[in-house]
Amino acid sequence: MSNKEQFEKFCQDNYVCIYSKPWWLDAVVGPENWDVWLYEKGGRIWAAMPYYLEQKNGIKRITKPPLTQTNGLIVSYPKDPQSLSKRASYEEEICDAAIEFIESMGLDIYEQQFQYKYQNFLPFFWHRYSVIPRYTYVIEDTSDMEQVDKNISSKYKNMIRKGEKNVHHFGTIDADTFYTEHEKIFARQDLPVPFSREQWHRIYEAAYAHNAGEVFAALGENDEVLSLSFLVWDEESLYLDAGGPIPEHSRLQTYDALVHKSIEKAHDLGLKFDFEGSVVKQINHSFREYGGRPVEYYRFRKVFNPEIIRKEAEETISRL
Repeated sequence: MSNKEQFEKFCQDNYVCIYSKPWWLDAVVGPENWDVWLYEKGGRIWAAMPYYLEQKNGIKRITKPPLTQTNGLIVSYPKDPQSLSKRASYEEEICDAAIEFIESMGLDIYEQQFQYKYQNFLPFFWHRYSVIPRYTYVIEDTSDMEQVDKNISSKYKNMIRKGEKNVHHFGTIDADTFYTEHEKIFARQDLPVPFSREQWHRIYEAAYAHNAGEVFAALGENDEVLSLSFLVWDEESLYLDAGGPIPEHSRLQTYDALVHKSIEKAHDLGLKFDFEGSVVKQINHSFREYGGRPVEYYRFRKVFNPEIIRKEAEETISRL
C-alpha cells in the first residue's frame, strides 16, 4: 500500500483530529499538495505526520494549511501501559526519525502546529527547532449545560442574553452566503480572506459530506446574517473553526449568543468544545469568559535557508 493508503487505515485504528484526516486535507489543499510520513517498526505504525508542502516565490516549506488549526505528528501508543521513562524514550525515537525525514527534504522552512494531545517538545528543542507555545480553551464536558452555563462569567451571561434578544432565529446558510459575509469581517481589518471561494466550497462540501461540519448563523427578522460560524467536529471534539460578528451588526452581540448555541451543538453531539483559542489578547480574553480550560499546544519551526534567517533577523532588529 502507498503511504496514504496506510494512513487511511491508521486513521481507522487511531484517533486522528479532523484537521489531519485525509478527506480534510484533500479538500483544503488538494490531494496532490499533501503527503504523509509514517514511522513503522515491528509491523506496526508507531506514528504518522501528514504535511502540506508549499512551494511559492522560490521558497519550499511545510506549513499550516488554511482553516487547519493543527496538523503535525500523531503518535500511536502501545496498548500495554508504558512507564513515564519508556513513554519519553518512545516519543524521542519517533521524533528523531521525523526530524531526520524533515531535514532530508531540502526545505527552506518547516512549521507545524501539533494537536494538544502531543506535549513532549524536548526532542525538537534539542534539534534547535523553535518551540512556540499556543493556547486554546476547551470545555471538556458539555454533557451538563446547566453546569457549563454556571462556568460562564456573569459579564458574558449578560452579553449572551442581550444577543439572544437581538436574534430572530438561528439557522444554516449556504456556502456562497457564508463566504460573502465572512469577507466583510476581514475587510474591516483591511485583510483578504486567507482562503479562496473555490477552496471554501471544497471544504464546505467535504465537511457536509462527512457529516463533520455545519455553517451556523444568527439571523435577523428578514434573514439578514448578523453573525456566523463554521463548526467542524471529529470523534472527540467540536471546533469553532471560523466566524465572527458581521461588522455592521457587531453592537447587537449576537456572536456571543451564537457561540453559546455552538456549545449546545457540542452538547447534542456528546463532544468537547474547542474554541481554537488565540494568543491575541482580545480574542483570548473573550474565549476564557466561557469557562473553558486553557490548554497549551506547540508550534514547531525551523528555518534552514540562511537568507531567510538573515532577513528575519533584520526585521526583528528593525522592530526594536
